[in-house]
Amino acid sequence: MSDIVVPGFKSSELIAELNKVFDGYSAEERAKLIKQVNGVFQFVIKNSEGKEETFTIDVKKEGKVTRGKGAVKADAILSLKDDDFVQLATGKLNGQKAYMSGKLKVKGQIMLAMKLDNVFKSINPKAKL
Repeated sequence: MSDIVVPGFKSSELIAELNKVFDGYSAEERAKLIKQVNGVFQFVIKNSEGKEETFTIDVKKEGKVTRGKGAVKADAILSLKDDDFVQLATGKLNGQKAYMSGKLKVKGQIMLAMKLDNVFKSINPKAKL
């Protein structure tokens, strides 16, 4: 089991899956995604028990996922509940609606958050933000 998976956080399983996808990319595929997205996302996720975990998705330099704050400063920090992240990542929750309804809070480059659909599509081709 990956060190990214955290018991009590369903979102961590999706983030670990994303990490597997990144690891499986060829250098060209990774470079293409990095060129498309060019950002570092930090997710602050709160589970149903009120505990928080932080995950960083670097799609700017390395194309990798880490638990906790990454080595590179995040361009966008997104805060949301565990269940909302799962719905967002699987395409069941629209990112703009989540933001407008207050389910998703963004600090930093909000326009960069719009590019997250490219990242989530790599684990779920039907995902649409």
